[in-house]
Amino acid sequence: MLYNVSQLLREEVGASRRYDIEPEENVHHGRIELIRTPGGILVRCTARVELEAECSRCLAPFGYLADVAFEEVYAQQVEPATGRKLPLEDPDSFLIGTDHTIDIREAVRQYGQMAAEMQPLCRPDCPGICPVCGTDLGIANCQCDRTPIDPRWQSLVALKRKTNG
Repeated sequence: MLYNVSQLLREEVGASRRYDIEPEENVHHGRIELIRTPGGILVRCTARVELEAECSRCLAPFGYLADVAFEEVYAQQVEPATGRKLPLEDPDSFLIGTDHTIDIREAVRQYGQMAAEMQPLCRPDCPGICPVCGTDLGIANCQCDRTPIDPRWQSLVALKRKTNG
């Protein structure tokens, strides 16, 4: 996901280019627009990415698709006509490479992480794991008694377990 912007940097502010994002690594497809700004290039991107996750119920690893969209200004480091180094206003911003290329992989990765679900599920009806023995209930059933106990009877149940156990 590298884009050569040397010609765009030589054009007037407001000039733009549009590209389709080719499938690569975890990106399925997307669209990018590059717009010349006074200090660099504004990147507008929408993409469909695959995220790796762990189910919050059964802890199984799985992947799912998510949509990301962002607008970021990539700061210009070098004047394309003269090769003169330009001062950076924000050293933590995304940068246009000294070879006048923009690499959007890191931005897509960061925005993909922000789009990740907080409690991902491998499937909507995932039963999870047994809280008593740890068996994955999506694979096998266990013999544990998981019926809820009325808290008013909790002391009696504990006493019964103590005398039987």
